[in-house]
Amino acid sequence: MNDCSIQGIKQDRLSILLKVGMRLAAERNLDRLLAMIIDETTAVMEAERSSLFLIDSERGEMWAKIAQGVETEEIRFPLGVGIAGTVGATGEIINIPDAYKDARFNPEFDRKTGFHTRSILCMPLKNIVGQTIGAIQVLNRMNGAFDRDDEALLTALASQAAVAIDNADLYRKLNDLNQSLEEKVQERTAELMRANERLSTLNKELEEITVTDGLTQVHNRQYFMDHLRQEVKRSNRYGTNVSLLMFDIDHFKSVNDTYGHQAGDAVLVGVTKLISERLRETDLFARYGGEEFCLLGMAMDQGNAFMLAERMREYIARASFEHNGRQLHVTVSIGVSSWAPALKDNFEEMIRLADAALYKAKAEGRNRVCSA
Repeated sequence: MNDCSIQGIKQDRLSILLKVGMRLAAERNLDRLLAMIIDETTAVMEAERSSLFLIDSERGEMWAKIAQGVETEEIRFPLGVGIAGTVGATGEIINIPDAYKDARFNPEFDRKTGFHTRSILCMPLKNIVGQTIGAIQVLNRMNGAFDRDDEALLTALASQAAVAIDNADLYRKLNDLNQSLEEKVQERTAELMRANERLSTLNKELEEITVTDGLTQVHNRQYFMDHLRQEVKRSNRYGTNVSLLMFDIDHFKSVNDTYGHQAGDAVLVGVTKLISERLRETDLFARYGGEEFCLLGMAMDQGNAFMLAERMREYIARASFEHNGRQLHVTVSIGVSSWAPALKDNFEEMIRLADAALYKAKAEGRNRVCSA
């Protein structure tokens, strides 16, 4: 509020004006601020009604959400039309002692609302850089027409209102920006979480692929060897039992030669499924290579390992594996070895012993179990 805007304002009105300015400056919600400006202006100006209009520069319109005595969500009209439109377009004050004698006045407002407009004082709302952002209008001074003192008072009120509106609008824009940024951060965070979850899933799938045999879907040789090494070290340290079973499908080459490799694959998958379904959760079963499989029995001594191998041999001998309507039958030879203190942590020797037992089973006629 500059010195010119307070010249001619009476002391009591100046005191009220300062209090009003403080209340307006403290309000940051634009809708509440506009309502407050209207109420305070009507009271300070000793008028019957007040209206506040803002300029929509993109549409070339004046608009108001706040107008006393009008039950409407929003009023819009072209910039330059009517009293407020003229003030918004020119940035000049309009003071009309008798509205119905001024051609710029539109009596349609009175006809719609039942209100009778006598005098009008309309003041431009200018921001801190002097740009007209709207207009504030008071109707019907309680005692006579609006005078020079009223113009000075409304000029001061308009100046305070414009600054408060600019501040509230800036506050709203900052809030909108913060909310938009927060939403984007939340959106990006959710996307990152989804990406991390997907990456974790892909890593698990990749890990599973690297340790799984593609045909039979049991663990592959590398995975088995890593675990065998760990278990033999554990047995050497704690003296626990662990046994190794080496399986080989008898005459597997003849299955491929006679019925084709797809038939051989069906046999490999069938044998794998039959064995896997009969194991404990602690047992580890893997494809060692070609038609060879291996089984690691945790907490299992050589006697129990031999009995397990014999049961598996019998299951496979009695089973049939279908391929293209044909029932295929195979047998297996199994070699068994178990950890002993003399082995220490030499897991390769444990494999050699099981392999030697397997070779012995084949040499003795196949479809049998031999232990090291």
